[in-house]
Amino acid sequence: MPTTIEVALRPATPADAPAILKVHRDSILSLGIGSYSLAEVESWAAGLVPERYVEAMNEGGETFIVAVAAGGLVGICSFKDDELKGLSVAPDWVRRGVGSALLRQAELAIAAAGHRRIRLDASLSSQAFYEHHGYRVVVRHGWKTRGGLVIGALAMEKALSAP
Repeated sequence: MPTTIEVALRPATPADAPAILKVHRDSILSLGIGSYSLAEVESWAAGLVPERYVEAMNEGGETFIVAVAAGGLVGICSFKDDELKGLSVAPDWVRRGVGSALLRQAELAIAAAGHRRIRLDASLSSQAFYEHHGYRVVVRHGWKTRGGLVIGALAMEKALSAP
């Protein structure tokens, strides 16, 4: 594991889809287990395929940003309009500033598009991260995973200051 962080952020391309899948899946299975059972994280990670990310980029209108370090993808973030759709960091890169850098970049882009708040659905395991960055829980709710289980989730939001 590197001792210094040299992370580059760039827009994702469809060619990144397999690496995006790996980071997303590894993050769910490794980091989600702190708040969910093994069955719940496996259900959450079920059915993920590279084509889902390509479709979200090309037809879904989502913007994807990736963090690259040590020769590979170490984090991903996607958003659409005023909603953060996802943020995942490779387990070996957690607590090294990657997630914060991705979130900051997404917030800047969302604000530049004229939005004055950001909405997101967060896992229970990411609540502290988002609260640290100024988000507040609006409501706790159930979220149906791709595998069919309903797990706890949080609707969160943050007001953005005018540019």
